Amino acid sequence: MSWSIKPAPEPVQDIVQNPDADDDVRLAEEAQKEAEEARQRVEEAQRRAERAAQKMEDAMKRAKLAQEQLKKAQAEAEKLKNQNKKT
Repeated sequence: MSWSIKPAPEPVQDIVQNPDADDDVRLAEEAQKEAEEARQRVEEAQRRAERAAQKMEDAMKRAKLAQEQLKKAQAEAEKLKNQNKKT
């Protein structure tokens, strides 16, 4: 049996440097940070919209109640007016 000895492979460069790699990483990190900030702004806008919708709903309830009170007051005024005519 014959053993053949192969020469060691040529050393491979550890890392092939891409001159734009650092910039690409920095830009990716900035984009990720901006995306997170945008997500937070969207969440805050959603919370504000929910609060505004609740306030609108409450205002509509108050307006409806006021309208009902106005109708009752008008009916009472009409009733008193008719009583005064009779006397």
